Amino acid sequence: MKQRRLKIIAASTILLVAMVFLVLAMTTKTSVLHFTPAELVANAEVNDQQNLQVDGVIAEGSSTWDAANFKLTFAVQDRESNETVNVIYENRLKPDNFSDGGSVFVEGKYDATNNMIVATKLTTKCASKYEGAESTSSEKSSS
Repeated sequence: MKQRRLKIIAASTILLVAMVFLVLAMTTKTSVLHFTPAELVANAEVNDQQNLQVDGVIAEGSSTWDAANFKLTFAVQDRESNETVNVIYENRLKPDNFSDGGSVFVEGKYDATNNMIVATKLTTKCASKYEGAESTSSEKSSS
């Protein structure tokens, strides 16, 4: 009876350790550092060739779309300063609501020498849609 109990405890311990190891391994692989353009430029050398995420606004007049080659280039500008980071987004379609001045989240590998992100993921959001929802909820809460 004791021997069976010891086997169950040993097997449970091994399974628990394996699960903890897998969770930690997957967390470190999928975690991505998050920056504003100003923070990224300030720490450019440290973050060179790192996978990371940057969010800001699409700088006015910076975007070009080459539909024949599915290549979108633009600059992400910091919301509080004029600091920008250039972005290349290739071999994917341009998001429908992509426009200068819009909010954008970019994920990819950073090249500090060229101050550029080669994007693997691009997410935009419609600012007016969210601003309307925020003002409606704040009006209700102040009543």
